[in-house]
Amino acid sequence: MMTDKEVQMMDAGMRLFDSEKPFGTVLGGIKTEMARYGKVLRANEIAEAEIPGASAGCDLFLDRSTRFKTMYISCTLEEAGTVGTTPDGEEIHRYAASLKEGNKNTNVGVYVSLALILIWAMLGWFVSDGSGWIALVLALIGIYGAWRSLRPSKDNSRVITALLEAFAEGK
Repeated sequence: MMTDKEVQMMDAGMRLFDSEKPFGTVLGGIKTEMARYGKVLRANEIAEAEIPGASAGCDLFLDRSTRFKTMYISCTLEEAGTVGTTPDGEEIHRYAASLKEGNKNTNVGVYVSLALILIWAMLGWFVSDGSGWIALVLALIGIYGAWRSLRPSKDNSRVITALLEAFAEGK
């Protein structure tokens, strides 16, 4: 797996939840939930030297990267003790799932955005015969489009919210 170790990972959220299931089963359920959004690797499937430094020690690592953006989510699951027993006598465990996320533009994404600015500016130049406000307006459209494609992805935030809600529901 090729990962970009330069991606800065930031805390994205944490959820406490209770389950009578053991640690491994809960971790498997979280992996299944995360797999809906991309390729998930367990800690034993990836070397810590291959992932961003802030994700070292994570239990699960989700790669949602595209050609234009590098997007990662890491999850650390910790057992936070027991909170009681079920009517059948099984212990109910409390777990804490902590998520970190990071995203970064790839070189391809940057080059496409720069090409977008140039194309719109040249289009404006040719349409207006090299003068006038039409060239300026079309150049500004290109700059706005490039800004929209280069800003941090909001999609990762939506995925984090969906994952934290799924953890709370105990799926």
